[in-house]
Amino acid sequence: MSMIFRSLLVLVMTAVMCGAADKQVHHMVMFTWKAETTAEQAAAIEKALKGLKDKVPGIVSLTYGKQNSPEDAAKKHGFQYGLSVIFANAAARDGYITHADHVAAVQVLLPHLADVAVLDYDL
Repeated sequence: MSMIFRSLLVLVMTAVMCGAADKQVHHMVMFTWKAETTAEQAAAIEKALKGLKDKVPGIVSLTYGKQNSPEDAAKKHGFQYGLSVIFANAAARDGYITHADHVAAVQVLLPHLADVAVLDYDL
């Protein structure tokens, strides 16, 4: 292998690896609250989750809302609410998990949680 080809290969591999580290991450969470969760408690959960946008570094966008899809597949599992967070990169997502404000928001919702599902993927 020629020296020029080898150098070019190293540059391409480095660019690919660096590009992967800079990809945004889409973090989706679906929740089901316990039957005894009141409207006021659900509102407090919403406030805690939406407030993370301004408190946790690396969040590009954050939305939260009530499930309203008419599709059978959406209704089948019974998830009632969803949280969608776009992070600048995987490092930002990883920092979010242990960030004090995220931990505090989880403490608000945890007593009301009946079920949860999480899915993250690169954009």
